[in-house]
Amino acid sequence: MTDLPDHPTPRGVTIYYWPCSLVLLAPALILDRPTGPLSATVRIACNEPYAIEVGDQKLVTRASIVAPKAERRRILAQNSDIALFYLPLDMPEYSGVRTWLGDRTLVDLPLEPFAHLLPDIRRAMSEVVQPSEIKKLVQHVVEAITDRPMDSIPEDPRVSAARDVLDQMPLSEVRLETVAQHVHLSASRLRDLFRQQTGFTIGEYARWRAVWRAALLWKRGLTITQVAEEAGFHDLAHLDRAFNQIFGVNPSTIIDRRFVTLVNCE
Repeated sequence: MTDLPDHPTPRGVTIYYWPCSLVLLAPALILDRPTGPLSATVRIACNEPYAIEVGDQKLVTRASIVAPKAERRRILAQNSDIALFYLPLDMPEYSGVRTWLGDRTLVDLPLEPFAHLLPDIRRAMSEVVQPSEIKKLVQHVVEAITDRPMDSIPEDPRVSAARDVLDQMPLSEVRLETVAQHVHLSASRLRDLFRQQTGFTIGEYARWRAVWRAALLWKRGLTITQVAEEAGFHDLAHLDRAFNQIFGVNPSTIIDRRFVTLVNCE
């Protein structure tokens, strides 16, 4: 791949995000560095096919799913109008996708089950839509993959309380035992319950929240050093690693207002 643009989404990108999930929508997406997100990722092209490399597998397609932590080596979607959905498969509502995917790392999906969703994807790409619409779109994508209704599991109030604690706690201060004390559970019980309900460990969830806290602080005009300190990262390298784990790009790329629109869907 040669002559790559300076930004991985050279024609702009809209990112809708909420705890442990996001939907990224971009006319073009070009990533040329390895990344292994904690979530499964579904990509759907409304326009031209895209090329994707995962490990030693290569596809040119209009729809695919990649397993959590599988190394995405390269993605080239130059004129694809592409949608990227993060699905944390350990969450109960995504159990159908986890069972369907099995031990596969990259699956080429037929476009037909998603065809009725393309107008909604295009609209959410061209204008900011309501959080409820984006979350409904995720539900429809999941149901198109599994051919069954997506499970709806109410969150345990103790997990909700733990998330509230983590949302206010700088990353550098996060300790399982500390959070467990706040919600009156043993550390082992909170660890297991939190993973069952969110699909993430306490540490993984805290890093996700810290990344978005950093992005919002940066939008408010803080320097990168101030952002790292306020969000609770140990140093700039720690901040950079966290952004790359989630997005496959450095933090300055994600908060570049010339290209990126961030939409909080909480």
